[in-house]
This record gives sequence, C-alpha cells and structure tokens, in this order.
Amino acid sequence: MTTLDSAPDTPADTPPDVVIWGVTRSGRKFRPSDWSERLAGLTAAFKLSDRLAYSPLVSPVELRGVPAVIVAGKLQKIEPRLYQFLLNFARDNELTTISHPEGVGDVSALVPPVIEKAREPREPV
Repeated sequence: MTTLDSAPDTPADTPPDVVIWGVTRSGRKFRPSDWSERLAGLTAAFKLSDRLAYSPLVSPVELRGVPAVIVAGKLQKIEPRLYQFLLNFARDNELTTISHPEGVGDVSALVPPVIEKAREPREPV
C-alpha cells in the first residue's frame, strides 16, 4: 500500500520552477544591485569551511549582467510559505518572473529580459 507521503513526485505534481529577474515590468533595473544574494540568503547556511552555501532550491545567478533568483518548484511542497513569500516579493516589487514547468535545466540557456537604458530626468518647462 502506498501512502501520499511516500508516493514519488510526478512532473504533473511538481509546481514549475520560477526565475525572478532583476528587471521590473517597466524595464528598469531593480536596486539594490545585490538583491538576489540577499533574497537567496534567507535560505542559505554556513558550511564547516565558514563559507556561505545557498540552498539548491533558491539560487542567485547572474546572466548577461542581469541578476536573478531561481526558485525550484519543489520548494512549494517543502516550505509553501517561503515559496509564496518569494513570489510575493517579485509581485510587490513588480519584478519580471518566468515559470518553467519542465524545470530550469541549463541555467546558461536562460535569456534575461531587456533593461531599458536610463534616461536623464527632464527639466520642467
């Protein structure tokens, strides 16, 4: 007899991986520049070598100069409140997110959103 606790996860049961990009929906770069390390640091721990180790479920990355956090879909089953907190952080800060139902796989294949070039503020007329 198989119980729900011991049943293996199937791809249909696992929520999608989510990439939170450091680009707002309006195309601006999100500040501060180390936001991805700070956010992923919530789940990090120090190893015996006194080095910070990020969780494989919440990983900061930088691709083509754009910081991002990859949130594994498995996190929703393990710690649903943390998963929701991370998605709410992205929503509240109007960050671009992309879901990957099949999993992220090769991180270097991800393509970050385009960041608008900052324009100088115009003087009032």
